[in-house]
Amino acid sequence: LRTYSPISDPAVLDIFWKKGIYVMNTVYTQGDKDIHSIEGPVKAVRHHPAVLMWCVGNEWNYNMLYSKMAFGDVLPRINKVAALIKHLDPGHPVATVYGAMPPVDQINALGAIDVWGLTAYTGLSFGNLFKEWAS
Repeated sequence: LRTYSPISDPAVLDIFWKKGIYVMNTVYTQGDKDIHSIEGPVKAVRHHPAVLMWCVGNEWNYNMLYSKMAFGDVLPRINKVAALIKHLDPGHPVATVYGAMPPVDQINALGAIDVWGLTAYTGLSFGNLFKEWAS
């Protein structure tokens, strides 16, 4: 399960865990928030077994982290947030969700990101998405 906002209540995660559901806990989607806003949610549940990984952003290449940030400022912000999460919780990977297929230079610019999620608006099939990612 990927959340859209942080789950910081262990009781909520307990429910998912009892049902065998792992959580990709999104802790940062808004560029106008301080990067340290993720500290509370991460610290609150970083040891919970239902937390599979952390997530930063949602289609941020389209929405600039729901802010007025310039695209050139979004990339370093995502990397900083991911690095901070890794500092607080080195035991879980950090993901980001991109709209469509990210160019190689953007993938390389986000060295603190371990997992890429793609929101692909390709209709009823994946089209050539997997070949494109592999290349």
